[in-house]
Amino acid sequence: MMARATTVGLVGLRSSGWRQVRHVHQRQFKSYEALRADFHEWLKKEVKLVSLFLATGLSVVFAYAYRDNSPVRQMQYILAEATAVAEGGDKQRARQLTQRAYAIAGSVSDREPHLYELAFSIAAQYEAARQFDMAKKFYHEAMTHAAHAKHAAKHVGLYRMVTLDRIAECCHNLGDVSGAATYYQRALDIYEKDRGTAKDQMDAEVCGIWFNYARLCMDSRQYTEGGRLLQKATQCARENDLPEDKRAQIHELAAQLGAAPRPTFNALVGGGVDI
Repeated sequence: MMARATTVGLVGLRSSGWRQVRHVHQRQFKSYEALRADFHEWLKKEVKLVSLFLATGLSVVFAYAYRDNSPVRQMQYILAEATAVAEGGDKQRARQLTQRAYAIAGSVSDREPHLYELAFSIAAQYEAARQFDMAKKFYHEAMTHAAHAKHAAKHVGLYRMVTLDRIAECCHNLGDVSGAATYYQRALDIYEKDRGTAKDQMDAEVCGIWFNYARLCMDSRQYTEGGRLLQKATQCARENDLPEDKRAQIHELAAQLGAAPRPTFNALVGGGVDI
């Protein structure tokens, strides 16, 4: 997922990503849980703007379909226009319109339950456009709204964990290895604190965080730690019966890790790595 990859194979793996793009029909109103699943997939480097935008936009339109106040109608019109221009390929205009809807939602209340979804969507659109600084900004804003998101009483830990993962990924792409590691660790701390006794979506989502963190370790040549994280991802994928393509990507990264050059004693003393 980032150009600084140490091998061609790793670049290819990052380009392919773990995200499964789901095609969302414009007129199909899906349940909130299904929508959340659409834009809370693991990786999003090549996520299609349209599917991500519709997943967020439609949930807002559905939630407000029967309200009559002016701000809501404005949001409906703006999101409908954004949907149309996104389908036409104008990603920048779609993002601008999404930000207008976000501003309107914020003018209603700073605890408006859809602010989290909209901020996350805007951040994801910036991330897909490789504007990682702006993506970080809106992911941080999403974090401030997570406590008031729909179903936050049950899922706020999940929301925060996934958002921190995206902030870490942005840091990674910006070359901030230390920052990325900090945010990945914060995401994992939330998982340890908030996970339930029974298997749930947090258990499935954390697999992607271990995978991403392992890639960071590979980039910074922390091979031992990367291997430990991949072992956790492998176990998680097996225990949660994750799709075969996800497991295959873990195994591919593990193979690349196994083939990565290790420093000899002399190289370590000299500050280099033997290739």
